[in-house]
Amino acid sequence: MTRPVEAPRLGAADPGLVPAPSGRWPVRRRVAALVLAVVLVLLVAAGPGWAFASEPVWSVLTLAAVLASAAAVATFVPLAGEGVHVHLGCAPCAAAGGLAGIGGAWLALTSAHDGGTASLALALSGFALARRLTEPQTCDRGL
Repeated sequence: MTRPVEAPRLGAADPGLVPAPSGRWPVRRRVAALVLAVVLVLLVAAGPGWAFASEPVWSVLTLAAVLASAAAVATFVPLAGEGVHVHLGCAPCAAAGGLAGIGGAWLALTSAHDGGTASLALALSGFALARRLTEPQTCDRGL
């Protein structure tokens, strides 16, 4: 009986076992989420512009959608020592969290002071974040 071979990882990391930091939010992912959030906030400021005084509901919904999208996309950042081993998840539909996070950010950027579109962006971003936080990080390969 032959043992299945583990898929090689890209990058210069040692393909052996890598001790993972505890939890899903090591420093690398927190920094990625912060950088993505700042970039998205600046893109909203450059695009439709923030309107906390005239459109407070839209502004809060858009800000929440941008923050949730940044956090969802940051969960794909590999852990330290893993090289370019992106955490896509286990199921065939595992990429849905990333696509929903990107879609939520896109809707937030294009909502242009429309509360309905901003609430849809928040729902999509919230779905992406909830999906990424509740799905398993690794797959049982039966080794």
